[in-house]
Amino acid sequence: MAVDRSQFINQVEAGLKANKDYTKFYMSIKKNHKIIQRVIDYSNKQWDKKTRISQAKTTLLNEKNKEDNNNLNFTENSPLNIVADIYFNFLPDTTWTKKRIASYNLYCRTSLGKMKIKDIKKVHIDSLRKSMETKGHKKQTENGCKPRTIIQVLSKVLKPILEYALSNDVIQKIPQVEAPKIDKKDRKKKVVKASEKFVTLFKTIMTLYADDPFYRALFLFAWYGRRWNEIRTLEWSDIDFIENSYTIKDINNKIGEDQTYDLPVHIKEALLEIQDDNNGIIFKSPVTGGLLHPPKKQLAKIKKIADIPELTMHYFRHILVSAMGEAGTASTVLSASLGHTNLKTVNDFYLTANHTKASQEANKAIANLTYNDPNYIIDI
Repeated sequence: MAVDRSQFINQVEAGLKANKDYTKFYMSIKKNHKIIQRVIDYSNKQWDKKTRISQAKTTLLNEKNKEDNNNLNFTENSPLNIVADIYFNFLPDTTWTKKRIASYNLYCRTSLGKMKIKDIKKVHIDSLRKSMETKGHKKQTENGCKPRTIIQVLSKVLKPILEYALSNDVIQKIPQVEAPKIDKKDRKKKVVKASEKFVTLFKTIMTLYADDPFYRALFLFAWYGRRWNEIRTLEWSDIDFIENSYTIKDINNKIGEDQTYDLPVHIKEALLEIQDDNNGIIFKSPVTGGLLHPPKKQLAKIKKIADIPELTMHYFRHILVSAMGEAGTASTVLSASLGHTNLKTVNDFYLTANHTKASQEANKAIANLTYNDPNYIIDI
């Protein structure tokens, strides 16, 4: 069926146009002397406009860079880009994978991507690191990327691709990947008086949002250690009010598999109070009805009342980890309850328990710290 191109009136970038409300995109590129046309339909996605545009641009870029290589073979003479595309092709389709692909496209595809895999030396990786230290790709990084960003690109994106080539016997060794040293001022600050801050946060959330179950549930999820992306993508269908559990889908976590956790009573009560049709995502944007942006204004209120100025959505996890450490919770239990990706740390626990069991054990410790009653949270 022919594509009605007249509806795509908004130019996004070369080769990509959008319809009036940016729910559908028309892609048209010339590749290998052929015209590739495709309609990308996000009308059934509960994403905001910015997310839809970003996803469409990623699809366009991937199509441009995709090689016509049906057998997925590569040799020592293959460009890094081909090896990377094949490597990413076999990773789970998760948010974490998409972030790694985006980082590769941003920093590696042009700078190193056209080099033969066998020719990449330490000097080339050092050059990439130096360029990132000098200038980034955003206004915030115009004077250079932060050390943590550079470490992620070199150690979490580039190095695994080189290791993949090594495991396929196309190179004999991988160049040394030296990550930049992090200055003391850039290191994550140790959470002082973590148990005290942890309890204070709970009281603040429960008091400030006593009559607002939407934000009470949202921040309690963070208090119990969920990542922001895991919270904002939760759907009503992910909640099991009968079994008192909830599931973080594989596409929204770093492991790439569904993770089911114990549902604490405080969150359950807040969710049941939310006036909603119980369809789609739980924490919908009040403006767009799509995915919610980080709640900066609400977070600022909690910072002020709890007197924790360094608080971020991710810092909730740091406070939780430190507080549970002070309480003597086993690291294996805590790691699994947080959906940790370090299998070296949690492998022994995974062999005998799952995320549900781990989160139940962690929730007992949390209840014990907060109420001095280890059965409060799970005894519903």
